[in-house]
Amino acid sequence: MKASFDWDAAGRLRRSDRQVPPLIAPEYHGDPGASSLRYEADLTEPKPLTDVLVQGIAHAPGHRASTEFHVAFRLGAVRKALTVRGDRTWADGRWGARASAAMPVTQVPIVYERCFGGQDLTSDDPSRHVYDPRNPVGCGLAAPGGDRSGHRLPNFEYPDGDVEKTGPACFGPIDGHWSPRREAMGTYDDAWRAHRAPLLAEDWHPRSLQCAPLDQQAREPLRGGEPVDLLNLTPSGRVQFDLPRADFVFSTRIDGHGVEEHAAHLSTVLLEPEQARLTMLWTTALTYRGVPEDLDRTTVHEAFAAP
Repeated sequence: MKASFDWDAAGRLRRSDRQVPPLIAPEYHGDPGASSLRYEADLTEPKPLTDVLVQGIAHAPGHRASTEFHVAFRLGAVRKALTVRGDRTWADGRWGARASAAMPVTQVPIVYERCFGGQDLTSDDPSRHVYDPRNPVGCGLAAPGGDRSGHRLPNFEYPDGDVEKTGPACFGPIDGHWSPRREAMGTYDDAWRAHRAPLLAEDWHPRSLQCAPLDQQAREPLRGGEPVDLLNLTPSGRVQFDLPRADFVFSTRIDGHGVEEHAAHLSTVLLEPEQARLTMLWTTALTYRGVPEDLDRTTVHEAFAAP
């Protein structure tokens, strides 16, 4: 179950006239495999935790070009802030490579291509090639002792910590073949092909479904009513509102077995400040060991408390 809402400058929400349809396949910012994930597919099992995602642009305060500022969001207990810097590159210095001065910017897209990561394949020696599985499409990674001159540096970093240790600082979804999701996907080897295919691997873990960065996964279930606060994610500087409250009950009729009720779980909250749009996704699952033809129909009962 998916629902989208629009907000106005005062933070008032209303149901979108044109609802965002469920996605049956992932969508990317560019070519799949060579660009970052924009939207993950919606048709999955329920996630263990709620993913909180933001797709947008960092706006300098007051529309004034700046070399550095901060961008942040809060949804209930999920809070995250990033440092934004203008475009920089590695430059040659007296004592080796140094970062060039940041260029003033008024807005920067918040995408993984502008966060730490990437790969360095410039060496003629393949053993010196480096690759960051946390963000293969990023920038700033360089092989030890290699020529960094001219390499782009990330626009987004965490306010504290070593960028190489903290990893990519972004608000968007992590692709399924990136770390840490890929480590939970399971093992698909000859034994799997011989004895288990096409089912999921025996060591598959449901945390592979979590596409939000680890610090954007709500540890406590989100139920609606939580405060939302966006800073420098819109030209106005700040937007505040409360997450809508909604409850769903699914009733599935199974031929010869009556009706089973199953609850929904809020799997994903997506904030898109450029569109002034909020999208919420609820998922549910029902275990049934009969044949699919026995499944007659599912009825959804909804109760929105706001807006």
